[in-house]
Amino acid sequence: MQQPTPKERYHVVCRECQLEQLFNVVDDANSLEREHVAETGHRVAVGRVR
Repeated sequence: MQQPTPKERYHVVCRECQLEQLFNVVDDANSLEREHVAETGHRVAVGRVR
C-alpha cells in the first residue's frame, strides 16, 4: 500500500493583527503578504508547513 504524499501548505500570519490564513499555493500566500503589507505596513510572515 502506497502512503499518501503530504501536500505543501503555506501559512500567512500577521504579527500585528488577527490576519492568519493557510494556502495550498505559494503564489497566493505571497500575494496576501504583499497586499496586507502595502495596505497596513504590518509585519507579515509566510512559511511552509507540512
